Parts: sequence; structure tokens; C-alpha cells
Amino acid sequence: MFLTKKSFRKILIMTICYFLLGSISIVLWAVFNSMDINEHFLLILGIIVYLLCPLIIFWGRYAEGKGKLINLGNKLVRNELKPAEFIRHYEKLKNADDLVIKKPSVDVLRVALIAYDLLNDRENALATVDEMINVASDKKQNLAKLLKSSLLFSYGDNQAAEILFNEIQKQKLNIVCSGLVDIILKSDRAMAMGDYKTAEVYHLNVLSRLFPKPDKIDMLISNYWLGEIYEKLQDTNKAIKHYQYCANFGGETAIKTSAIEKLQHIN
Repeated sequence: MFLTKKSFRKILIMTICYFLLGSISIVLWAVFNSMDINEHFLLILGIIVYLLCPLIIFWGRYAEGKGKLINLGNKLVRNELKPAEFIRHYEKLKNADDLVIKKPSVDVLRVALIAYDLLNDRENALATVDEMINVASDKKQNLAKLLKSSLLFSYGDNQAAEILFNEIQKQKLNIVCSGLVDIILKSDRAMAMGDYKTAEVYHLNVLSRLFPKPDKIDMLISNYWLGEIYEKLQDTNKAIKHYQYCANFGGETAIKTSAIEKLQHIN
């Protein structure tokens, strides 16, 4: 969570306005009551508004501290494939001088991790996932470590990835982590271990999945992996088809650049 002084003042002003509204309602109720005029709805309104004040503070901290950044990340990274633009916003906020709260959030770091990875910035991607592990609560530790093992497999550090992956599988995992284990087994780990058929089936299923429908990142990554799979299997025509998709729809990612280089090499 990165909360600036400007955002803090915004939350404070909103809370004060609601507090004053509640106070005015209760004062008006007291005035009318002294005149034997029954206006209980003013008392009820005042109490309700008072009760909303803590919720405004809580929700305001979330919305201003990380909600806006997560939404911006989903827009720029997942929908528009502009990871560098998100990273500029993220790093500017992270390094701002007027931060009231500077407490990295796992949810925000996960968006940053995806953005760095799409830029093939391995150093910052690994630093970000390590930061996730450091700040994650007990409930999210396994998720952060699984994301690191996925990165390590995709970066070719199979030994470290396998040790971490096996360690996590010994833990009691929730539904999200169990699903991520299955994805890693069928994608990153399968590719790293040369099990191209398993990876092929998984990524073809992603592309044809009806629910949840794959977003632009899912489509891009699966097409690129399939291009690599078919290139390794020496099925050039299929490899070209999937690399061409990445070259056409890769946005501002390193995947697009890599796909273009792959096509030039094949041709």
C-alpha cells in the first residue's frame, strides 16, 4: 500500500464531511425534539452516517492506497499490453517523497511482477517476487513462492525451481495454490523438463477455453509458448502461425520483439 499525503487528505476530508453531516442531523433532531416535533429519521440518519465514517477510512485507504494502482495495472498490463507504462506509474508512486504509508502489497507486487516479466526484465521480476515473499502473510506465502518457482522454471533455473516447487507441494494448499500448482506442472515445469506434449495440450486448452475466457495476456503467452513448442518439435508452419500472432498482437511487450526475431530466424 502506497498512500500519498494528497490521498490521505482526500480520505480525511471525506470522513470529516460525513462526520459533520451526521452531527448536523443529530443537532436538527435535538432541536425539533425540543419543539415536540417528531423527526426520528434525523437521529437515525445521523447514527448511520457516523457508522459510515470508519468504513470510509477503511475503504479510502484501500482504494487510494492500492485499489487504483491495481485497476491501472489491469488496464495497462492485462488489457492494453503496456507493461512499461504501468511500471513508470508504479515506480514513481513507490519512490514518491510524500508517502504517508509505504507498505508493499502482495496484490500490487503481483501486477508489477507480471509487467516486469512481460518486459523480460528478469532482475526486477525476481526482486519483486522475493519482495512478495518477504511481505506476504502466512496465507499468501505459498502463493508467492509458487510464483517464484514458476519464474525460475521459465528462466531456466530448473534446479532451484524444482527444490522450491517440491517444498511447497508438501504444504497444505488452498484452492488457489492447488490450481497454480496444476498450471505450473502443465506449463512452465513441463516446458523446462522437455515435456512438450503436456505443455502443448495445456496451452491449446487455454486458447479454446470458454470460461473463464482468456484475456490478452493469456492469449499472448500461450501463443508464444506454442510457437516455441512447435519450433522444438520442428513443426515450422505451426510455429510461424503462433509467433505471427505474438508479432501482430504483442502490444508493447518483449514477447512481441522476441516473436519477430523468431520469425526472422525461421525465415
